[in-house]
Amino acid sequence: MFDFSFFHIETDLDKLLNMGIVVVLIIFFLIATEKISEGFVNAFRSAFNIKLQEEIDDELALGSSRDIAALFIVPAALFAVAPSLRIFLFLLIGAALYLAVKYGIMAVLDYVNQTGIFKFIGRMGINYLITGASLLFLARINPKFSVLCTIPFVLYLIMASRIIFKNNFSVFFYILYLCTLELLPAALLIRLFL
Repeated sequence: MFDFSFFHIETDLDKLLNMGIVVVLIIFFLIATEKISEGFVNAFRSAFNIKLQEEIDDELALGSSRDIAALFIVPAALFAVAPSLRIFLFLLIGAALYLAVKYGIMAVLDYVNQTGIFKFIGRMGINYLITGASLLFLARINPKFSVLCTIPFVLYLIMASRIIFKNNFSVFFYILYLCTLELLPAALLIRLFL
């Protein structure tokens, strides 16, 4: 169990840094409002349809607006729910490391299997990350609402399984994929915070 007691000491510097983060997020939002809103619409619209996921992935403008929306919503959601600046930074760095390792392993899987489906699954996951981060704002109202963030995660796992089975991978392979790239990191994060 991780002790967060040293995270709760707030200084004037923390208040200034909090204000700085808010200003950066607002400026980023104002500069990229059109791309962010387009990314949100595409992420929510494609949550139930693999064909729309492929459309977004094939069209460069749609993919970049999705990525810009993710770059805005994830830090904003983490900032909204984090009780202190140090926990926000811890969560942001942890999320970045998790995604970097996950996408690195997916690239290795694509190389070993001589396919491109795992990179596609990773890019498709950004749509569900946007949806989950949007729902995370509800946790600011009531922490029990954070359970709603599991809905996009489950939808992502269903879509990933459809893609993996469509490309003739075995059930055993899918179970290994789930355990190593999806469930194990989630379990480690839950264990770290509880």
